[in-house]
Amino acid sequence: MSASLDWTYFWSIIPLFVKGFEMTIFLSLVCNGLSVVFSYLLISCLYCRISIIKDLIKFYVSLIRNTPLLVQIFFFYFGMPEIGIRANSVTSGVIVLTLWATAYQVANLRGAIDGLSPHLTETMRALGLRPVNAFIFIVVPVATRTVVPAMMNTMVSTIKNSALLSAIGVPELTFIAMDNIAENYRAIENFVALLIGYLAIVLGFSAAMAGLERHLERGYRR
Repeated sequence: MSASLDWTYFWSIIPLFVKGFEMTIFLSLVCNGLSVVFSYLLISCLYCRISIIKDLIKFYVSLIRNTPLLVQIFFFYFGMPEIGIRANSVTSGVIVLTLWATAYQVANLRGAIDGLSPHLTETMRALGLRPVNAFIFIVVPVATRTVVPAMMNTMVSTIKNSALLSAIGVPELTFIAMDNIAENYRAIENFVALLIGYLAIVLGFSAAMAGLERHLERGYRR
């Protein structure tokens, strides 16, 4: 038997996908925004002189990067209530996805900073800049110019990984599609709508970040 795409059904499920689209946009903006802010805070702490803080940050990054995201989602949503920490599915999803993205963004920033030319450090010392001021006003801005592509890749991965939150009932695009399939047994229309939804979000986001990257590169072309 061959199944054809039922356009009547396809257009009837669009309002449901619009709600899932809005939730996915919300997760993308909040989790990516928070992860960038937290990553800059953590990378600043990582280059401080307090060893215990540096060790804790390295442990956190290693833990997140070396365990599956789905396991982290289940651990927080189903495991943490056992010790009295409870949150609804959306809040849990935002927390876990932000923690995941932050760990990867810290790794991106660390790689960019470690890859800076040694001459930059020598120049800062020659100018007599305090280490804190040099890090904030010179090292971080220069590293940011080079790390944008890597950070953009992590942000796109965060958007796509939001689909895993459907496992705990977050009503984003994937959850809407699977719920519709379970109810109406129409897979092709739901998967087509799902693909279109993710393509629209990722391509739109990538275009915006490409514009930002071009803006940051203007200083090199002058």
